[in-house]
Amino acid sequence: MDIDNISLNPIDIVEDIIHQKKWNFSRAADHELVAEIASHWCSYRLYFNWSEKINALSLSITFDICFPETKLRKAYELLGLINENLWIGHFDITSNNGIPAFRHTILSNSQNDILHKKFEDLVDIGIYECEKFYPSFQQVLFENIEPKEAIKFSKFEIIGRA
Repeated sequence: MDIDNISLNPIDIVEDIIHQKKWNFSRAADHELVAEIASHWCSYRLYFNWSEKINALSLSITFDICFPETKLRKAYELLGLINENLWIGHFDITSNNGIPAFRHTILSNSQNDILHKKFEDLVDIGIYECEKFYPSFQQVLFENIEPKEAIKFSKFEIIGRA
């Protein structure tokens, strides 16, 4: 029997990826998984949801910072500048609590081995984008730097550490 061609629940594939990365996770239901990771800048929470109806997997990555209403105008300006530079996914601010989030949905009507690679790439790209733009969010929120200035720092390629 060829196990690679048995159709798995895509959340099972995500669980395998998260397990391989040794990240903490939990599954509240068959169609969702939540993982938490500590990164260079902050802690991220990754939310995966599977829709069997449209055959798609949704990823949302939230930060551990929150924009108050008084800073939302600048946060949305920053989002516009960031999203202009993204090829995959987008950033938004959650409406109920002002938390920045990276979001992307991927159709998943492929074989398991292809899905595994696609989902792994999705996670890696999402974390990369969050790491890249986190300092810009922090500068706008805590240092009152204008969004057009804060976005400039995300364009630098940092090599090594001091």
